[in-house]
Amino acid sequence: MTLICSTASRSLAALLAVGVVLGLSAHARAQHPQHIRPVPPVPAWTPGELEISLSAIPRTQSILAGASTNVWSYTGFLVNGAPGSLVPVANSFLGPTIHVLRGQHVTINLSNQLGEPTVTHLHGLDVPASVDGHPSMAFPSGTTSTVSFPVLNRAGTYWYHPHPDMTTVEQVQMGLAGFFLVHDAEEARLNLPSGAFDVPVCIQDRTFDASNQFVFNPNMLNGFFGSTMLVNGVPNYVHQTSSRVHRLRLLNGSSSRIYKLAFSDGTPMVVIGNDGGLLAAPETKPYLMLSPGERAEIWADFRGRPVGTQIVLRSLPFSGAGTSQGVALDVLRFEIIQGVTENRTLPATLSAITPYRLQDAVNASTPKTYAINLITSGGMPSFTLNGGLFSMFDVAANEIARCGTLEVIRVTNTAGAMQIAHPIHFHGRQFQILDRTVTAAGLANWNTVKDGYNNSGWKDTFMIMPGETVRILLRHGSYPGLFLYHCHNLVHEDMGMMRNFRLDP
Repeated sequence: MTLICSTASRSLAALLAVGVVLGLSAHARAQHPQHIRPVPPVPAWTPGELEISLSAIPRTQSILAGASTNVWSYTGFLVNGAPGSLVPVANSFLGPTIHVLRGQHVTINLSNQLGEPTVTHLHGLDVPASVDGHPSMAFPSGTTSTVSFPVLNRAGTYWYHPHPDMTTVEQVQMGLAGFFLVHDAEEARLNLPSGAFDVPVCIQDRTFDASNQFVFNPNMLNGFFGSTMLVNGVPNYVHQTSSRVHRLRLLNGSSSRIYKLAFSDGTPMVVIGNDGGLLAAPETKPYLMLSPGERAEIWADFRGRPVGTQIVLRSLPFSGAGTSQGVALDVLRFEIIQGVTENRTLPATLSAITPYRLQDAVNASTPKTYAINLITSGGMPSFTLNGGLFSMFDVAANEIARCGTLEVIRVTNTAGAMQIAHPIHFHGRQFQILDRTVTAAGLANWNTVKDGYNNSGWKDTFMIMPGETVRILLRHGSYPGLFLYHCHNLVHEDMGMMRNFRLDP
């Protein structure tokens, strides 16, 4: 793949990317079911040093029946730390699941063997700017980059993926991603489902050609939508299990597709966690919206189900988010193969969360506004944030703040004739969603998704529908430097729907 570096050529590159082929046409699916292989129980660690060596490499993976697929993967080994800190995902191109404790000091050595520059973003983690995966930190193939940082985040489901400018979507589409799970004492006291019943679920879509190779054929305005659903890198995903409570750690690892998730048998969507960890208390929803980059943790109670029960996790239809968004599809299937009796109580209180207060924001009466717009650049349409396309070191006056300050930020999706849904991600810190409002023109479509918004607790990514305005309260971290906010529809990100914000001491 060619790395195109100039901002002026970004829209042309995005158009050319429509014809980039990581494979060719449609595929033939494997017909045999595959199974979740959950991570083993987390050992009882004490915080200390953890060092991991990862490599980003090209390799092959058996995904469909027949020929193997060329993929890019993170692979690695534990240099120093407790056994169980680095757990491979069996029979998958996903990178190993990294387990850390809050307070631990982590060093990651990443070797780039891809044949092009890359850099890795620790999505959702509060880390120094030099560790955050800014595209300016991309390093050449054949070299190694080392990052070192303390784990400041509370227990939660985080993840890691590449973040080079203008090639992020291609590198993610080739397979580069992995879970990064943080544990702490507050979580341990809850006695949540563990071991085989603590299940990370990475949801992605891909298209394959007749030779089982990935096809990447995005639409520059709407993004990429694959014809095959993969869960943890596996198609036709079946999780054979017993009639117990499960903790499902859901990650939307897709490049563009938004999911409206619900169980086929009416099992409620009991949400216990968000992007930034456990909620204050469980919340029950009729369905759960999950846009690219978002995570949610679900208390899935399958007790009392007779052996042979089939429960499908589905994405329900919704409207107005853009072409190819909102189609109904099946994501994975649970099959009860063993009946057991389990006495487990859903905790009424999950974690201690102190909400920010609007009146404490330094700009409570004058919120910063970052508008989403569609412009024409170089003859090609591109979505923008805050009036501009990404430039490596460009920072606008309203994109500068002091470390530690609390700010209210408005993101608007109300302008222009071409409006679609966008997942907006802020690097470096978790924030709280203050409120959402919608225009009269956007209300009907908004009503098809609003009851599935996971607004409570801590967030780093949120979905914004056409006609919607979202206000967030964000307390900037203690690390100065350049960080990013951007659309996590990765096709849009690579087209320039990304901006810097700068934190000053």
